[in-house]
Amino acid sequence: MNKKARIDFEDMNLQVGVRLQLMPKQAKAPAVQYTSLIGFVADEYLLLQVPQQDGTPVDLAPGTELALRVFSGVSVFTFEARIEAVVTSPRTFLVMSFPENIQKVGLRKAVRVKANIPVRIMNPVTREVLKEAMLSDISLSGALVSTSNPLGSTGDTIHIEFSVMVQSQSAEVSFATSASIRSVQQAVGTAPDGGAFYTLYTYGINFLDIDAAQQAILQNYVYETLLIHRS
Repeated sequence: MNKKARIDFEDMNLQVGVRLQLMPKQAKAPAVQYTSLIGFVADEYLLLQVPQQDGTPVDLAPGTELALRVFSGVSVFTFEARIEAVVTSPRTFLVMSFPENIQKVGLRKAVRVKANIPVRIMNPVTREVLKEAMLSDISLSGALVSTSNPLGSTGDTIHIEFSVMVQSQSAEVSFATSASIRSVQQAVGTAPDGGAFYTLYTYGINFLDIDAAQQAILQNYVYETLLIHRS
């Protein structure tokens, strides 16, 4: 990941409606919240929606210093801002100071995050579920699949379906794609009661036909998982 020392506000290319992640800087255990950009006046202020928690507006006070992050599609931008006012009428929104100390981190395709995602191995013609397994890590280009049932050999193509929860969209998104097996490893697994042994297969796979829209969603998932682990 490469960082640029000086990033200007225009470099973020923020669009109205973009989702941002925010955290109070001074909190002992800062809770991650999500909000949306309503608008801005360059070099003066930002307008943000008040984040919601279980359908209730989060209590944020003027003067609170926040760390905010936004995902551009290929990069993560992080900056600081202060709540200058909480407007409650006729609509509720936050007036924020203009971003300071903007930093940029590129998100590479090779970046992997730990996962525990159920995955279904499908018959591409009948859509029948042939086997079930787990994605134990995932990146923008592939994943690691763990299963007690063999899926194939190096070079084989499999068809898989899985879903991920994208926090910034508050939605679970499903993926269906073919994938090539690029590596196979075997190890001995033990049942939870310790009374049985079985072979554990681990497959490194590359996604073959995830479209641009799904790739953007997967980028968001990887980015959010990275940020959660950093927090």
